[in-house]
Amino acid sequence: MTIQTARLGGVMGVAEAADRLEAMARALRAGSLGVAVGRVSMELAPAVMLDVEIKATKRPDREGVDVRLSWRPHQPGESGLRGEF
Repeated sequence: MTIQTARLGGVMGVAEAADRLEAMARALRAGSLGVAVGRVSMELAPAVMLDVEIKATKRPDREGVDVRLSWRPHQPGESGLRGEF
């Protein structure tokens, strides 16, 4: 089993970060999400139902929000919607 990971990080302004998130949300709504960082590029095909985890953290020296979306790739022969929350 091969695992590929593309991770984008760094310091950017609020407007740039929001633009990147909005572009990803538009792609997600369209049913295809391309991610390219350096030489790693992958095309993801989100399912109809996603597992969503949003975690907010507040410390005296740092605040943040972590968002994780995951899903099972569509398997031939599967039908119907299934979700666990």
